[in-house]
Amino acid sequence: MMTTRAKQHGMSLISLMIALTIGAFLLAGLFTLWLQTRNTLNAQGSLAQLQDNERMALTVMANTVQDSGYYPIAENYGTSPPSPTLTSTNAFPASTSSTYSFTAGQYITGTYGGGTTSDTVAVRYMSDGNALDCLGQLQPNLVVVTNTYTVSTAGNLTCAVTATTSGGTTTTTQAMPVVSGVSLFTAYYGVDPGNTGSATEYMTATEVASASYWSNVRSVKLQLTFPNPLSGQAGQNAELPMIERIVAVTQTTTSL
Repeated sequence: MMTTRAKQHGMSLISLMIALTIGAFLLAGLFTLWLQTRNTLNAQGSLAQLQDNERMALTVMANTVQDSGYYPIAENYGTSPPSPTLTSTNAFPASTSSTYSFTAGQYITGTYGGGTTSDTVAVRYMSDGNALDCLGQLQPNLVVVTNTYTVSTAGNLTCAVTATTSGGTTTTTQAMPVVSGVSLFTAYYGVDPGNTGSATEYMTATEVASASYWSNVRSVKLQLTFPNPLSGQAGQNAELPMIERIVAVTQTTTSL
């Protein structure tokens, strides 16, 4: 008996085009999902880096502001005390550079940028051989260390260090970036005109200098503004809300 074989038929052109169209849609969906995942990861990475920069900037500045005015008074009671013995006035002699100017005994100063340009803040302390400056350098004992903060034109929060020995030898480390991506840095100084021990009002550097209140500064309000890493997305502002930290100045010209 003869058997009739069924004829084999391939895909029609229409079926092939339908299959290709469905495949293209599936690939487009996969690509969209991959792109969204990549963008999300990039955004998370940018936000994580931003948080690290914010934390680093405020921590480094807070540490040096808290150290301002410190000098190792214990040296006065050692076996070989300095002559004359250390006081705020002779520990911190008058000093002037292109970025700061200190009178004798003064250990904090700054300039005001008007609210649109970044401020500068300069603080100094006398090292006891254990304190790190703003660049992470360990300075020798009895060296007066000045840390000067500002924001560069590239948007980097920078710090420069000047170290002056008791013999008057001065070494300056040029401004180095602490963190990048800073839009604006401002500082307000909590002053205590009545010497009550607490700040009663906050002033700009210009106002403090005008009233001769640098010796009455009890705290510093540090404010930083960063660009928004998500500013290209819908509904996102170009800059993030300002962050701030109030740091107590633990030394005074009448203490220690």
